[in-house]
Amino acid sequence: MGFLRLLLALAVVAAHAGPAFGWQWLRMTDGPRSVQAFYAVSGFYMTLVLHEKYVGPGTYGVFLRARLLRLYPLYAVVAAATVVAGLLLQIAAVGPAGSLARWQAAGAGLAPADTALLVASNALLLGQDALCFAAFDPATGRLGWHANAFAQAAPAWQFMLVPQAWTVCVELMFYVVAPLLVRRPVWLLAGLALLSYLARAWTMRTFGVGWDPWTYRFFPFELAHFLLGALACRGYFALRARDLLPRPLCRAGLAAALALPIAAPHLGDEVWKGHYGAPGLVPVLACLLPFVFAATRSSRLDRAVGELSYPVYLVHFLCLDATSAIGSPWLAAHRGEVVAAASLLLAALLWRYVGAPLEGRRAQLAAG
Repeated sequence: MGFLRLLLALAVVAAHAGPAFGWQWLRMTDGPRSVQAFYAVSGFYMTLVLHEKYVGPGTYGVFLRARLLRLYPLYAVVAAATVVAGLLLQIAAVGPAGSLARWQAAGAGLAPADTALLVASNALLLGQDALCFAAFDPATGRLGWHANAFAQAAPAWQFMLVPQAWTVCVELMFYVVAPLLVRRPVWLLAGLALLSYLARAWTMRTFGVGWDPWTYRFFPFELAHFLLGALACRGYFALRARDLLPRPLCRAGLAAALALPIAAPHLGDEVWKGHYGAPGLVPVLACLLPFVFAATRSSRLDRAVGELSYPVYLVHFLCLDATSAIGSPWLAAHRGEVVAAASLLLAALLWRYVGAPLEGRRAQLAAG
């Protein structure tokens, strides 16, 4: 599923930087829908490894350590690079970029306790999803919780070095509960997914909070999308046991899954946006995942491409902020393709020199 994962990551890049070459069809599905689709892919993969690799007593902690080793080092490098790049841009008299500009503008007015909270969240990659529900009040110098934090003048997410890393925090919450859930009966997983969807609909209908961050950053509501991926994996196990994954059908499923993020915006709001921030795109994609995985599981190329998805996702905001800070008219006119190309290049370097060397350690953890 590597090509699918990279396609979803590039859809997020296009959502933030604009489509490459101005080609609107490359805009694909937008950022929220791509993130939620990726939740389903994550649910599929975690269910797979928890059934086939992390089995038996004592594997819960091993699983969590392996996931942290996969996610945190790459995040830490990108966060540090963001600080260095911002300082270099300032030294070059270009000006601070991204969150560093926010820190310079408002950081001195932050209360010490809130400064410590934001620094710790940036350093440890914890709580960034919760901070999407907070904003800084210049009058008091304090962070406060808001039902509509994004409508405030200084939402807390703007102080994050890697602003999009809140999704990693949501993923980590799923990793904590996944070993306790994904081996449970299918009916229980389906019931929990339905309950998550109903809680989303009831909350938004009752309290009228049908906006970001409630639409895709609140873990209890997003659990349904992870569980759809888990159910897809259980379906894969059942189809594999019955030898019902013929190659032509799997290839057709792969083609449909790759086309779906591109075509979704043209299929109407029911498929693309759905209701209450729950896009119809995700259940449709989940139904295709067993065939996508069966078609690609033996492909070294697909695996190599997939390894770029996470670092592309992490590094693209750094590339976007740097191009914006430089202020070149040419860069502004070609921002979509420049940010996408730079993200792919930096992602390849990140994986080569940070991610890949740690894979051996993760394999040792899995082997016990």
